[in-house]
Amino acid sequence: IFTLSAVPFQRMPTSIKECFSVIKPGGMLLFRDYGLYDMTMLRFESDQRVGFREYMRSDGTRSYFFCLDTVRDLFVGAGFIELELEYCCIKSVNRRNGKSMRRVWVHGKFQRPM
Repeated sequence: IFTLSAVPFQRMPTSIKECFSVIKPGGMLLFRDYGLYDMTMLRFESDQRVGFREYMRSDGTRSYFFCLDTVRDLFVGAGFIELELEYCCIKSVNRRNGKSMRRVWVHGKFQRPM
C-alpha cells in the first residue's frame, strides 16, 4: 500500500480491514508511505493542516504523515502480524540545481495469520 496517506485518517482502519479481508491466510501486505518529518510535511503551511499530522494539498487531496506506532496500531488492530516496521530515510540530491531532498518513509511488512 502506498496510497493510505491520501485516505482521511478516520477511514484508515476500514481501508486496512478491507485489505485484510482479501488477502489469503499467510499472505503479505507491504506498506510504504510518508513518514513523520518528511520534507513534504515540512513544506506545508500551517493553514493547510486539517488534522493531527494530516494536511490538505492545493488539489484537494490529503497527506498524512505516519509514525511507527500509528502504523503498528492500524495494522495489528486489523488483525495483521507485524514482521518488519521501520523508518527509511533517504537523502537525494538533484545534480542539476544542487538541491538536497530529505525523504522519510515508513516501511512495513505485515502478514495475515494462517
